[in-house]
Amino acid sequence: MRWFRALLLATVPALIASVGCAAPEEEDVGESPDAVVANFAGTGNIDLNKRSRIILVGDSDELGTLPLFAATGRAKRYREIYPNDQIVLFTTEDVKDAQVGAVGASILRDGSFGADGPKYSDLRRLDSVRLVKALDRFTKIASIDFFGHSSPFGMLLEADGANRTLAAGVPSNASVLADNFDRSANPYVTLNGCNGGATTAGPLSKLWKLPVSGALTGSIFQMLLDDGKFYVADKNFYPAGLKAATTNDVSFDTSQRCSSGSCIRMKPQDSPYFGVWSRQDTGFQYGLNHYKFFCAFDESSDACSKGMAQSLYAFLTDVPVDQNSTDDQIKEALADFMCTRSTDPSWFENCRANLFNAVEQDLPFSPMRSANDYTLECSFSGCEQKFRCQYDAAGAPIKKTCVWVSAACGSSQAANACRPKNTKKSTTVTEFKRYLEGHHLVRGE
Repeated sequence: MRWFRALLLATVPALIASVGCAAPEEEDVGESPDAVVANFAGTGNIDLNKRSRIILVGDSDELGTLPLFAATGRAKRYREIYPNDQIVLFTTEDVKDAQVGAVGASILRDGSFGADGPKYSDLRRLDSVRLVKALDRFTKIASIDFFGHSSPFGMLLEADGANRTLAAGVPSNASVLADNFDRSANPYVTLNGCNGGATTAGPLSKLWKLPVSGALTGSIFQMLLDDGKFYVADKNFYPAGLKAATTNDVSFDTSQRCSSGSCIRMKPQDSPYFGVWSRQDTGFQYGLNHYKFFCAFDESSDACSKGMAQSLYAFLTDVPVDQNSTDDQIKEALADFMCTRSTDPSWFENCRANLFNAVEQDLPFSPMRSANDYTLECSFSGCEQKFRCQYDAAGAPIKKTCVWVSAACGSSQAANACRPKNTKKSTTVTEFKRYLEGHHLVRGE
């Protein structure tokens, strides 16, 4: 029998290796371990009327514990900066009993999300309809963070089966959550997976009336190494001689053991996406190597800026930031958020210096290392380029047919004929300034 579980943060199995994130082309349908619901707030109970930080660990097929580790790192940051908030984790069937047991599970065998809400046992798999019904019982949601496989069209909660996708129109009851967010907490949503910014983040922002961020390329896992910096966990992406850190002394106010899930984060890759959804001859053509926020409800509102800033406080960087941080500290966190380290240390330092200069001088700039001239140009309401796919008779997008093309591209034009260079490159600078503005607003300045 599968049980609902409230997990108290303890330990997480040691990470062996890191892999990239991409929706699997072939579904792997095998034995499904238990799904869990976890509480990182230090109690074995869930209070539906308490301010809550919701973390979703979705489809983790072939990713092992990496999404769980990334989620755990986010939960630990929340526990430091919002000690009075409740942190609740919902996980996919991909997460095995042994893995969740290692973080200290307190199993709740009976109960439900309110008198007329779903039972704990209903969450034995992350069915999107039941998940939304469960979330609808929370009265003060401050944030929702998703980690795992995703597609341009939604978050993937499970590797297979019905009702495994969560997006603006899927399931049909998703709109009810607009009334469940605590607007006094500057709420936001982050989609930490592949291509969540393509067609999912913007519509969710409009539906729930809050800032939502997503990737505009594939997402990867980075890990902390013993120089106190984050890198893609592959020897081809970090300087020789470095090794995995055993403790994280840079992202938290107090040192945390990496074995307890404190040293893994997700971040967009440094190039346009090429994978199961892209055309195989061109890839997606355009991309952006940092998560992009969309504020389709009111892009000029203070709620957009404040939500962005508070999301940054929870992101694992090489310097912990919160509302008491100085502007210089926020800028350093943003450099780590937007620039990617590699085997050549000078690449990051040059990216950081050029980023700061571009912000100060209001110059065109993109931190993307590969295909820099093909950075997506996006505002807080959408992107100038358009996302094009082929669709089947039922109206579903077809894999290996999607691509970003110029706004003027005709439906009959070849994708590679609709790929002009982006000479504006204003997305990153605008985003940087908005984070800083939000930080000032959160501070009451």
